[in-house]
Amino acid sequence: MQPHPRSVEYLTTTVDPRQIAEFLHLEMPIRYAERIRALEQVPRWRTIPDLVDVHDIHVALLREQTTVEKLAKSVHQLRDDAGDGITDDSVSQFLDDFLLNRIGCQVLLGHYLACRAGQRNGIIDTRCDTRRVCRAAAEAVLDMCWECTGRRPSVFVNAHSACGGKGTDDGQVPRFPYMPHVLKYIVSELLKNSCRATTDMLSAHDLQSDDFPINVIICADEDHVTICVTDQAGGIPREANPWSYLYTTAEDGAYGGTKKLAGHGVGLPLSRLYARYLHGSLDLVSLPGYGTHAYVNLPRVESQQVEVVPDADYKYDYANLLDFTV
Repeated sequence: MQPHPRSVEYLTTTVDPRQIAEFLHLEMPIRYAERIRALEQVPRWRTIPDLVDVHDIHVALLREQTTVEKLAKSVHQLRDDAGDGITDDSVSQFLDDFLLNRIGCQVLLGHYLACRAGQRNGIIDTRCDTRRVCRAAAEAVLDMCWECTGRRPSVFVNAHSACGGKGTDDGQVPRFPYMPHVLKYIVSELLKNSCRATTDMLSAHDLQSDDFPINVIICADEDHVTICVTDQAGGIPREANPWSYLYTTAEDGAYGGTKKLAGHGVGLPLSRLYARYLHGSLDLVSLPGYGTHAYVNLPRVESQQVEVVPDADYKYDYANLLDFTV
């Protein structure tokens, strides 16, 4: 059986817990089965204890409280075994499919629980305030940055709209139906990367943060919302592969504590999956010697915000999910 993708339009109009429960009762086993099948296609997965644990969790249909952490550890073990035929592309394909499936299950289950709790539109905010979400993400990341490094870079958030001019008041801030917690996660991960790169540069050259601000620019037209996170931290080395789950610039134990600025290297590719989940995109443009621009492009029309659900019998052309180029 194949998964049955749902749209934001479906989520905002289907708020009867009984109806949602009936759909989940049929859909969740299919999506769990797809994840189990993805796991079993990884070469020698039975030799990696963390992958075996994740597999057993899904076979037992238990809650996945430590799944991402275990997957992050297991992919680094896969990296150590790369000489035995495990390629970066194969690891990325497996994790993209597995985690995208997991995101879909989390959203559907979260929507059901929110409706059961009496939230009118479930987990969807029909007028998600992008500027407010970005500012909240910035404050949280700056607090984390101070805790980890003792520095607090300058971050500015500005909103503009082709539908109403510069976003100087709440009426002109781009709003659209979306999940605020998902948007906050994406922006937070981008800001963590920019803050870490900026603080490293400031420390290395004894510079002041006010001279190298991080800017979050929110723009929109009738069909799309675009968020640009830009820094002046020197850019990404050309030999780096930031989209790889096997890539991280952090040393083991660096930026320690439970709130990390850097860790297993899954934050950026996972953020791209969250954007892709509803036919959006996340792209990076590195300007060597200057800085990095990250662009999040999200469809604004509910009928275009349809789930991307991995299916082992069909491969998505991720590059063409959203007809929007930077």
